Amino acid sequence: MNKTSLFVLLVIASGDLVWADSLNFNRDIRPILSAKCFACHGPDSKERAAKFRVDTKEGAFADLGGYAAIVPGKPEESELVTRITSTDTDELMPPPEQKNPLTANETGLLKRWIAEGAPFSGHWAFEPVRRPKPPEVETPGPNVIDRFIAAGLKREGLSFSPPAAPETLLRRVYLDLTGLPPTLSEVDSFLRQPDLETTIDRLMKTPQFAERLAQDWLDVSRFADSNGYSIDDHRDMWGWRDWVIHAFRSNLRYDEFIRQQLAGDLMPNATETQKIATGFLRNAMNTHEGGTIPEEYRVARIADQIDTVSTAFLGLTMKCAQCHDHKYDPISMRDYYRFFAFFNTTSERGTGAKNGNTKPFLQIAPMLQDAEEFRAAIEGRIAALEGLKERSDLFIGNARARWERDTLAKSGSGKSIGVAFPVPRGNVGKGLSWIWTNRKGTGEFAWFRKTFELKNVPAKAQLFVSCDNEAEIWINGKPLGKAPDWREPSVFDLRPLLIQGKNLIAIAGRDWEKGGSKAALVAMVALSGGGYIGTDETWLVSDKLKLRWNRGELPDGFTKASVVAAHGARPWGNTFDRLKANENAVIAALRKPAARRSAEEQSRIVAAFAKANSDMDKLVKSIDGEIGVLRESLKTGKTTVMVMDEAAANRKTPMLVRGQYDQHGEIVTPGIPAIFGSLPADGTNRLALADWLTDPAHPLTPRVVVNRYWQMLFGTGLVKTTEDFGSQGEWPSHPELLDWLASEFVSSGWDLRGLLKTMLLSRTYQQSSDVTASLVTRDPYNRLLARAPRYRLSAESVRDSALAIGGLLNRALGGPSVYPPQPAGLWKEVSHFGHPTVFTAQHFYPDRGRQVYRRSLYTFWKRTSPPPVMTTFDAPNRETCTVRRMRTNTPLQALALMNAPQFVEASRGLAQRMSGTDIAAKIRDGFRRGTARPPSEKELRILKDSYQRQLKYFSTSPDRITDYLNRPGSAETAALTSVASLILNLDETITRE
Repeated sequence: MNKTSLFVLLVIASGDLVWADSLNFNRDIRPILSAKCFACHGPDSKERAAKFRVDTKEGAFADLGGYAAIVPGKPEESELVTRITSTDTDELMPPPEQKNPLTANETGLLKRWIAEGAPFSGHWAFEPVRRPKPPEVETPGPNVIDRFIAAGLKREGLSFSPPAAPETLLRRVYLDLTGLPPTLSEVDSFLRQPDLETTIDRLMKTPQFAERLAQDWLDVSRFADSNGYSIDDHRDMWGWRDWVIHAFRSNLRYDEFIRQQLAGDLMPNATETQKIATGFLRNAMNTHEGGTIPEEYRVARIADQIDTVSTAFLGLTMKCAQCHDHKYDPISMRDYYRFFAFFNTTSERGTGAKNGNTKPFLQIAPMLQDAEEFRAAIEGRIAALEGLKERSDLFIGNARARWERDTLAKSGSGKSIGVAFPVPRGNVGKGLSWIWTNRKGTGEFAWFRKTFELKNVPAKAQLFVSCDNEAEIWINGKPLGKAPDWREPSVFDLRPLLIQGKNLIAIAGRDWEKGGSKAALVAMVALSGGGYIGTDETWLVSDKLKLRWNRGELPDGFTKASVVAAHGARPWGNTFDRLKANENAVIAALRKPAARRSAEEQSRIVAAFAKANSDMDKLVKSIDGEIGVLRESLKTGKTTVMVMDEAAANRKTPMLVRGQYDQHGEIVTPGIPAIFGSLPADGTNRLALADWLTDPAHPLTPRVVVNRYWQMLFGTGLVKTTEDFGSQGEWPSHPELLDWLASEFVSSGWDLRGLLKTMLLSRTYQQSSDVTASLVTRDPYNRLLARAPRYRLSAESVRDSALAIGGLLNRALGGPSVYPPQPAGLWKEVSHFGHPTVFTAQHFYPDRGRQVYRRSLYTFWKRTSPPPVMTTFDAPNRETCTVRRMRTNTPLQALALMNAPQFVEASRGLAQRMSGTDIAAKIRDGFRRGTARPPSEKELRILKDSYQRQLKYFSTSPDRITDYLNRPGSAETAALTSVASLILNLDETITRE
């Protein structure tokens, strides 16, 4: 076969077929060298064998001492050919022990390349973008994209597929631009007047379009509602998410979209909105766990920022150079730390804040909601949480029902349900008294202690504690618990910590007047047989030492406590008697039917049950912790957003030996990778970096951006490896088209809507996705685009489409994240739920009402346990930047579609919406709602038969109807719901055709 003959090349990096008529170094040879040679003979000089480099022309052709690895035009004199064809395992390259041999095809290509003169060029992605001239080829329309695609098809004797059916095309455009299917009225309107351009213009002005674009950007920016790592408590970054939606909704120039997110705070006279944008860089994980080494995690967060910026805008794997020079791309370790220096200037701490945002942050009003909408959202969430206290069965089974029965039984028998012993009366200096230290001490706490002897451990023992303001209790050196509020005495089971012989009670009382150490305490140990030990002048107290909270040891320095008042005297009063009064109120409330109990009575019952049940106690504390955070937002009417600042601009940046945070080497200054030149002398901050990235002459940024949006519309980028434009990445399927789009995008003013519209109006986009056996054989991955791509919808679109088709979708815009239902206990399995310190986002508490039907974009995203339906359909956990989701097909996906509560509800909703005079008409209507087209006669027959089978089943098993519908209903409704579920489960329904 001669040089000009057509032949098929297998591109090693991707496994995809590419047709060519001559060798191209970047397409055909560099991938082989990168995959098989660069590890030892590539950019990483520390690992390079001998001194031979194959990643540069100079290295590849160098004189190695009387011979050369590559002699252009003379493969027989080239050492490289000798080595790759050797039968001696000691000489063979790559070495056999690397288990990465060349294939026969690769060996032949290398030999042919050398024979043709070994033409060498720099990596294509690092070369300037040059606007190519579109091929002179006949196309069905004027769109330039089609000329590039048609030229490739023509070389292979192929052509475009026929245009897609109008309803299919409309559904495709809706799903691509909004993530939602069209309504029946929108389908009918388009069929009457199929004006695609007008439809595109209209959709791009909708909030749903902005939400659709924002959805992908959340993956890129690793957005989440929790901090990650072990504790993984919540953070508040939804205000930044609203900024993203707002930016897409207003069609912000894409170069400004990048600049503001990287350096909005550094722009002249920076606005609040521009500062909010820098939350992009603060979406990294953080932690406040005990034992955290702040500098280690601060460095880790900057490394994450570098990875995110380089992946999102450069399409490069710069993180590979954190510990050594990049093995495949010309990025040195020094380049990496010069890039690091741009981000090493913020005042962000190495340890994160607990249950919220870490400074620096801004307090802002919601961007997409007005004050009333925001307040309603917060109040609605608080109400949902309060309501869950009444639904403890969702979390701990029927324990409360048993407790209510047992409590009422005890009350009927005259037994006490709470205070097991009568509270003795006391006078000043006698009996049970309030004690304190009346001197101004040196600490915030006053330690009270009492020793007592026990001949035997009693059968029952309780400790009652009331301390103004709060206290922590220790028994025999072991923590017993806390008394958080003096107005509500705490009751503890003391027996497990008591021992025979000498026992010690130690109570750390805290007074909010710091330095006062005037905490007042009343406490009583009630023992079997009616004996008790109460606070009096025999207790000891220390008010001189600075004692740490949670510290059990008690040093010397104690004196007798002062008795300030008898128990029952003002100002503290008889707090223990309140237990009995509360007990009586609880009994009275329990005797009422649940529906007739007031909110106060319900709250009283919940509190009493929490005291009696440790699981409920943990649940209530957890819920109250969530509510406490929400009330702060309610109080201010604002949220906070973590942002960037330059408060540490003078911080030095050392290179880190082997990437270790505490192993400092050479000090470097901010700069870009040397292969791209250098910035002006004053280009030392993030704004200079942002300006460089958005320079119209930048070789990577526009290519990376347009490739990602091509991926959005066609399923696969022109460069398949969207995350990697480096040597290990794939050669573009249509390199000239990629450069034309990049050039067009920049010259248009970085107009994203214009870019998408150009793609959407192409015949390439609008053709049918039907596939023939011939096309599958010749182009299995559809890289030539002789047909429109067909792929499953994203996780978010699968759920949102089902809700929309079922008439349930809540299209409210922006605001705090929401909590649609998910299987119980998932968060609890990976959380610190029940920890003495209450952390947020440790137990999942579902929302109620219309909030559960919000778009998936707004679903609360916990990094250690993302929404299960989303992950089932391949959504990432958002711990790191993701620019390309994988697509899988698993049985779990079918299981979710058929059984997950919201898909069942959507099926029920669709059944209720099906309109028609008979069952056939209703099925036609439902089928069109799901797929935008009418069913064929065969499809209709199958669905009608299914309806009849289900109708017979439910008619003969009426007890199953309520279980299936989750509410009472008729056999007809249940059967139609089953058919609706089939429609929502159709491959066509969850697929972008």
